[in-house]
Amino acid sequence: MTQRLEAVGVKNADKKAEWDDGIDHDDVTKIYVGGSSRGIQFIKFEYVKTGKLKRSFHGYSEAGFMQMFEIDHTKNEYLESVEGYHTNSHGIQAIQFKTNLRISEMMGYEDGDKFTLAVDGKKIIGFHGSAKYHLDSLGAYFTEILPTRLEPKGGKGGTEWDDGADHEGVTKIRLRASGKGIHSIRFDYVNKDGHIQEGPDHGSDTGFRLEPFEINHLDKEYLLSVDGWYDETSGVIGTLQFKTNMKTSKLMGNEETGTKFSLGCNGMKIIGFHGYAKENLNSLGASFTTLPLTKLEHVGIAQRTHWDDGTFQGVRKVSVCYDDLIRCISFEYDNNGNVETRQHGSNVDVMNGQEAEFEVDYPNEYVTSIEGKLAKYKYDTFLATVTIKTSTGRTSKILGNAVGDNLVDFVLESKGCALVGFYGSGQFTVQYSLGAYSHPMPSLLNAEKLEEEGGDEEASSDNGGVDGG
Repeated sequence: MTQRLEAVGVKNADKKAEWDDGIDHDDVTKIYVGGSSRGIQFIKFEYVKTGKLKRSFHGYSEAGFMQMFEIDHTKNEYLESVEGYHTNSHGIQAIQFKTNLRISEMMGYEDGDKFTLAVDGKKIIGFHGSAKYHLDSLGAYFTEILPTRLEPKGGKGGTEWDDGADHEGVTKIRLRASGKGIHSIRFDYVNKDGHIQEGPDHGSDTGFRLEPFEINHLDKEYLLSVDGWYDETSGVIGTLQFKTNMKTSKLMGNEETGTKFSLGCNGMKIIGFHGYAKENLNSLGASFTTLPLTKLEHVGIAQRTHWDDGTFQGVRKVSVCYDDLIRCISFEYDNNGNVETRQHGSNVDVMNGQEAEFEVDYPNEYVTSIEGKLAKYKYDTFLATVTIKTSTGRTSKILGNAVGDNLVDFVLESKGCALVGFYGSGQFTVQYSLGAYSHPMPSLLNAEKLEEEGGDEEASSDNGGVDGG
């Protein structure tokens, strides 16, 4: 069912300036925003419906900035929410878009009251509002996010079973196996009310019980992918291995022999399983939903000029210019193979300044935490040092210069996650605060691999299984 959120912005806007793009779209694919110091002047949307594009333009175009944010619906990316700032006199002043995989930078100037257009568990498929010489107001239409279902992979044969997809996640996996392969499999799920639901066994009660693989959902651990191996002659899955954002299970069953298959979706977690089994487990499929993209609370006192880089696939380099404080900090991000640099502050007027940098071996390595020191005064905090840690266990040298007795330690980190973007506040040659965006790590590390291995192949319909992975 479609849900309409009323427009925010100028109250009692000109009725003749109202517009409505409707709901006859599958997804939003591209957004253009233009504006100036007086606010957002225009917004342009590109929607997709059964593969065909539809464009809409609202507002007035004149000299000023123009930015674009693209959403790749072909890779299971969709628009979840819009945040920004508005005033009753001049409408929308700044705007930021969040998908299930990324967050755009803040477009415009953060002035006025903050607003959010979001509905939990739904995605945006259309917009409405009012615009004449400015974007006076903005509202949105939302619809349900349907789970992504990957059809069973493995051998032929067996009887169909399906645990459904109405769960928050998987919390325990139990197997019975022998030298002949996996005899049965059972999943325990976390329901949407937070309670544990014990699933049924699929297969037979023969073979030996293996040590269960447990997933700590209370610690924000998610099941992201499954690798398996099956015998084409017997049609039986012999080995399975499960990966979360925090750990990888040992091989469960036999050795890595036979034909390999993988189940995984970029930026998604597994919330249900289905497949075919009888005396043994023949094939296995899974249902997925979006993973959380988290905004970590900034450290320091956020004030004066705010900046927000949004999110990317990963961080390639962190650079600073400093004396007794960090005067300038810059990040090089990876955006679908292209390097984008964001610099905050200036080193032009820094006397006796020093420079330091730390390079990340992306895509083989990700930033997992930034820790450092803030120089704290009565009314202000200033960024003094940063130290970078990565997924491979590397730690940078201290970037900056820790001096004085008014230093306070900070850490930006989320267990099992990579830092994929930063935001903060600063002015000229000082930085007052720093925050970060995090995303569960294995989905980033394995996204390309899993997509290439055919996550969207459908099962054959004649025998309840598939021939290959």
